[in-house]
Amino acid sequence: MLSDEYSVLLIDDDADVLDAYTLLLEQAGYRVCACNNPYDARNWLQADWPGIVLSDVCMPGCNGIELMALFHQDDNQLPILLITGHGDVPMAVDAVKKGAWDFLQKPVDPGKLLLQVAEALQQRKSVIARRHYCQQKLQVELVGYSDWINQYRQRLQQLAETDLAVWFYGEPGTGRMTGARYLHQLGRSAQGPLIRAELTIGNTAQLDELIAQAQGGTLVLSHIACLTREQQHQLVHLQSQERRPFRLIGIGTTSLVELAATNQIVAELYYCFAMTQIACQPLSLRPDDIEPLFRHYLQKACLRLNHPIPEVDGELLKGMRRRVWLSNVRELANAAELFAVGLLPLAETANPQLHMPEPTPLDRRVEEYERQIITEALNIHQGRINEVAEYLQVPRKKLYLRMRKYGLSKEHYKF
Repeated sequence: MLSDEYSVLLIDDDADVLDAYTLLLEQAGYRVCACNNPYDARNWLQADWPGIVLSDVCMPGCNGIELMALFHQDDNQLPILLITGHGDVPMAVDAVKKGAWDFLQKPVDPGKLLLQVAEALQQRKSVIARRHYCQQKLQVELVGYSDWINQYRQRLQQLAETDLAVWFYGEPGTGRMTGARYLHQLGRSAQGPLIRAELTIGNTAQLDELIAQAQGGTLVLSHIACLTREQQHQLVHLQSQERRPFRLIGIGTTSLVELAATNQIVAELYYCFAMTQIACQPLSLRPDDIEPLFRHYLQKACLRLNHPIPEVDGELLKGMRRRVWLSNVRELANAAELFAVGLLPLAETANPQLHMPEPTPLDRRVEEYERQIITEALNIHQGRINEVAEYLQVPRKKLYLRMRKYGLSKEHYKF
């Protein structure tokens, strides 16, 4: 394996050529690893190696373009600079279209070679720095130990290096929008706008406006099946362009296979997302993530509110693992914030359907659950009615009526 100290992997079957290029590059300050067997070269590179490849095109057994394809199976952003004879120029031009950094024609101009190497290395360092940033950000903010969360981080990091359309599906609160937001922040469209829209049947006329707003950025659409067939074909056309005008992300509760099978989306739109679907798992399927997520949101809440972090005992953690989190991570985060201020013991935030000593009428259960939801929201937003109404997505008048019904006053929740 090549260490990070090496800048250039030089590949040519001619020993004299290897010596000449090695001398030129080393005099310019680069550390060079020379290789005369293209089949060995691929095995020398480790993941995220910060160097570049400089390879001859015409070599016996495996030419430079075939070798490029092998390298790009492992890392499609590895810069590969090809050296070609006069008769191989059309082949080299085609290779650039397929992903080569560039090509140099023999006899090679030393100044041009060094300039190309410098530019390729600078680009490579930027790519590796961004990957490390992605790894750190995803590790810190997508919390958990489960196999699923580890695979989720890896998948997001891989997709962040592309501008492909992505489909997130699963229950509410499982991280669908979080994944979409990270793909925008970590991807190529990070400098552009992030536009999100909840589509409804009969209210999709604004699609053209959304597309215009999302230019150079990311467009996140929920309930994509609400679009007309013509609008779905419009999205497919835009995502089929060689240079996509924006990144398209879809959010739903079911897989695209189900939507396509029931004829809710056109086949072309299915294939637009077919290779990039991500199923977001509920907390019930990844209980190992409950404790680290709870501690993460508890720490964030205490830091924001300038409160000391309360002790979380083992029995409480066991109870959290047994509990049914209907709204998944979103509900867990709310419980952690309430626990941070000590206004509501965690045991009281359990679903009202659980631990009932005797049967309770349905209407009473619904009222108790509604009162609990409003109480939690008032606690979180410290009695600020506008924020509570926006959080619960209800009109202020309706919220006041519900609060009056349950004897709740905003004054009791102000700090």
